[in-house]
Amino acid sequence: MKHRRLDPYLRTCPWKVFAVWRPIESILHRMEADGTVEVARWQVIFREDSAGGWYDAVAALRGIIQFHEIAATKLNRPANVGALEILANKLEYGSPIFETDLTAVRACIATCKSQAMQLRISEATSIVDTVRISAEMEKLQRNAA
Repeated sequence: MKHRRLDPYLRTCPWKVFAVWRPIESILHRMEADGTVEVARWQVIFREDSAGGWYDAVAALRGIIQFHEIAATKLNRPANVGALEILANKLEYGSPIFETDLTAVRACIATCKSQAMQLRISEATSIVDTVRISAEMEKLQRNAA
């Protein structure tokens, strides 16, 4: 375990948490503004300016959901990700998304941000590594099938 001064809480650098949510919140804003999303090859996508690429929004949402589920289980810090799961499913299957869905997602995001701010940077990094490994394993399994 790292010394606490060398391993601060994520709340000491909130821009990291906000950077994770910025693309998702941009998608929500666009949906609220004009009811549309960016799509390529039947997938909802978003552009990450810092990395300069296009990314699968549903996969990103599922990664965020998994992150917060692991944090809730492993670290006993609850987060209700149900609204995010509903949004991910609706985006994936092209189902209608209602204003009530978006309101619930905004509330869920606030809860998730609060949960993340309670994590130490090492804890968050460990969970991110777990989510990345899980995503790569799933990709390998799909490609092998």
